[in-house]
Amino acid sequence: MSDVSLSSTLLPQTLAEQLRRAGQTALIDRFAQLTPQQRAKLLAQLQAIDFAWLARVWRSTIAEVRPDEIAPYRQAIAIDDPRRDQARARGEQALAKGEVACLLVAGGSGSRLGFDGPKGAFPLGAVSKRTLFELHLDRLLALGKRYGTVPLLFLMTGPDNHQQTLKLFADNQNYGYPSERLQIFQQGVAPALDEHGQLLLAEPDSLVLSPNGNGGLFAALAACGAYDRMERAGVKAISYIQVDNALSQSCDPLFCGYHLLAGSQYSCKGLKKRSASEKVGVFAKVNGRLTIVEYYEIPAALSAQTAADGELLFGLANPGLFVFDLDFMRAQAARDDLPFHKAHKKIAHISAEGERITPDRPNGYKLEAFALDTLPEASPALVLICEREEEFAPVKNMHGEDSPETARQLMQQRFARWLAQAGVEVAPGANVEIAARYALDQAELAARLTAGQRFFVDTFLDG
Repeated sequence: MSDVSLSSTLLPQTLAEQLRRAGQTALIDRFAQLTPQQRAKLLAQLQAIDFAWLARVWRSTIAEVRPDEIAPYRQAIAIDDPRRDQARARGEQALAKGEVACLLVAGGSGSRLGFDGPKGAFPLGAVSKRTLFELHLDRLLALGKRYGTVPLLFLMTGPDNHQQTLKLFADNQNYGYPSERLQIFQQGVAPALDEHGQLLLAEPDSLVLSPNGNGGLFAALAACGAYDRMERAGVKAISYIQVDNALSQSCDPLFCGYHLLAGSQYSCKGLKKRSASEKVGVFAKVNGRLTIVEYYEIPAALSAQTAADGELLFGLANPGLFVFDLDFMRAQAARDDLPFHKAHKKIAHISAEGERITPDRPNGYKLEAFALDTLPEASPALVLICEREEEFAPVKNMHGEDSPETARQLMQQRFARWLAQAGVEVAPGANVEIAARYALDQAELAARLTAGQRFFVDTFLDG
């Protein structure tokens, strides 16, 4: 009996036929070479794959947006909008009633920062050395103290850091966060493909699997029962933040208030793009619908176009700060046509001969869904303009732009502005770090300090 016919008898007939139709016959050939235990492990992974979906994703491509399809987005809510007080009051009411939950996306590792562990565990506090996790949880706890209800927190990990994250939170008593208000869950995975669309193996009995992108949050929240839990708690708005933005204003009452007053399904913050070449998505109208267009999807000449006042026509950037409607998120979880992107990457794997391959150039594709791709489906939706220096300090690279060094500088500059407005002086060379539980904003800081104070040495103001 040949290896192919033998392996076909070892595989369930339906799965073997799916693999043949999908052109994945190499996996059928290799199945017979495995031990029974190895076959069971690989079989479970193969049975979890929707091969019709995989074929559709492989055929899809992300093309540049044509100039005749795209138009600038001009309906964003300005910083001086007269409805701000009304919106803030509605958001504060929602926070007090527990109608706002937080979704913290924390699936990344610290490898690009030279750090061994979840990115959320990276120490960033200039004085305290508090981690990104602590910075975010401190703000949510401060909101709970101010409004009387600690927001429900749903923390999404990835397959590579889930167990580490669970251990971190257990070892640190959830960083003071009430266990009944916290749920840690894992996002889904997607198989990696080589440049011919073939599934790659990480081990003889294991596929190469990678996180399925932040768009996987919709299905992952459904799988862990989060939507039902939110519904029982009366949650109406879900504040989405990414763990690597050190200045994220989670559950911002102003932002949540605008979202709720408008009955919005998907609300976004936007900020002014630094330059035409900044590698960040922008808000635009594509075929008449509000869309976030990634920098590689828009022609360079179009990206550089300016208006009569010299401002970029497509200059409203996406910092990844969203608020979702609960019913909208449920609907996205039920979709089977969520767009997936193919990211060309260097993917370590084993060859057909069992040789371990560590490529030095991109050799395959990881499949990722993006939450932002659901924005055109939202009606109504809104964009609220925010100030970059107050809300955006990404930590993505070890050195240079968007690094821990630049994020700390942005945090220090923010604290310095608050202190100056409060009439407090900081001696040259001294750092002052302000915990959210000490002061959530400049007004609260001014109420706690006395004008004329001066800080001579590094100081950590903690609640």
